[in-house]
Amino acid sequence: MEDSIIRILPSNVDIEAALLGCLLNDGKLYGDIEGFGLLPEDFSQDRHSAVFRAIKSIFESRRTPDVLTVIDEFSKIPNPPESSFVFDLAKNAPIYSGETLEQYCSKILEKSLHRSLIGICSKTIDESYSQKIDFDELSDKTTNEIISLSNRRHTNSVVPFKTLMKDLLVRIQEQSSKGSSLLGISSGYPQLDAMCSGLKPGDMVIIAGRPGMGKTGFAINIALAIAKQNLNVLFFSLEMPAQQILNRFVSIECSINSKSLLNAKFDPEESKRLWGNFDTVANLPIFIDESSSLTIQELRAKAKKCDADCRQIVNENRTTPNKLDCIFIDYLQLMDCNVFKEDKVRQVEYNSKNIKKLAKDLGIPIIAMAQLNRKIEERRGGRTEISSNKPMLSDLKDSGSIEQDADMVMFIHREDAYKKKDEEKNNEADIFVEKNRHGPTGRVKFRFVPHYMKFVQLDSLADSYEHADES
Repeated sequence: MEDSIIRILPSNVDIEAALLGCLLNDGKLYGDIEGFGLLPEDFSQDRHSAVFRAIKSIFESRRTPDVLTVIDEFSKIPNPPESSFVFDLAKNAPIYSGETLEQYCSKILEKSLHRSLIGICSKTIDESYSQKIDFDELSDKTTNEIISLSNRRHTNSVVPFKTLMKDLLVRIQEQSSKGSSLLGISSGYPQLDAMCSGLKPGDMVIIAGRPGMGKTGFAINIALAIAKQNLNVLFFSLEMPAQQILNRFVSIECSINSKSLLNAKFDPEESKRLWGNFDTVANLPIFIDESSSLTIQELRAKAKKCDADCRQIVNENRTTPNKLDCIFIDYLQLMDCNVFKEDKVRQVEYNSKNIKKLAKDLGIPIIAMAQLNRKIEERRGGRTEISSNKPMLSDLKDSGSIEQDADMVMFIHREDAYKKKDEEKNNEADIFVEKNRHGPTGRVKFRFVPHYMKFVQLDSLADSYEHADES
């Protein structure tokens, strides 16, 4: 029988001692490394932890740490390290620079994160063996702990204004060279882009409407436009199976009646459009997930997996590295949540906040569909003007958190959806941008083609800024 392998927890005692020695020789240095968020527990040896804890406590009490003040601080704790140990740390401290101190901190944190990850996984293994916790609960708990662990890497998020200005200059130069005013991804609709400057990295965008207004269809129109820019799109369909969503994509892109796709009976023109565009549509960089159950943890895991897969694919049509570029969620209120199980409002609030965090972490826009409550119908008083039926931010269903978390909220409204069968329908649709952190709010007018679920932007640019609000 083979001898079992003895595993040693990750650590670098020499780097820990070097950092502590530097801090003991020049206590003001603690202010330089404080932004890294190092904790006493990040040091692998108890006596190293005790020294760092004393330095931290002294600095936070507005005193200057050194060998003598640290030794004095030890009087407050049981079984402190020997005074000679502290003197040796200071004596053996290396020559340092700002860069080497950052490297010391990064390496200590890296080793600590590995040790913490081992602890989380070991605990999960033990709990899996005992089976005292439901699998979904244990899985979510472990995922949340790992996410919290990974977030520690971003503690030092304070950036000098000078650095930000350099980044701004680079972006302006790149934007100028492109000859485009868009700051993000084009939605495929020039008037909407002009108002919102495109779909920007880190943004959470909400497309909301009552059932039957065409939220999914409008989202698919945008997803197609993005994919045709050689950008990768991940589409989560919680309401419809993948094949049904695929039919909508094909119907919109090939201008084929959705009923024709269902019964596979096409007129000659439809058949020509389908087979003439089949390979082009098939090669669009769109990925569909049809899970009817989706938690924020699963969303994060699947998005990162898709991003990693995209990075393995060489796309010669891109000028930037291949990666996941955009996520669609259809729709927000259908997402599951293993916390606040009895409170739908708090579930939606939890998911909304974490979708925004995920968009920021991944550096891509996330577009989520959302339902509206029945207040719109209640406001209708017979045949009234469209303004009385215009959706408002307060109409978002289940949570006020959505409008707070979102960078942009747009409502889709079709007045003809309320007309009776014998009334004439003009198939006009209005997209009301009611929240926009990057520009004005207002209305963009569309023509809705119901047979194809296609939204065609109307020509008049002036209409897109009707009732525009610059605030």
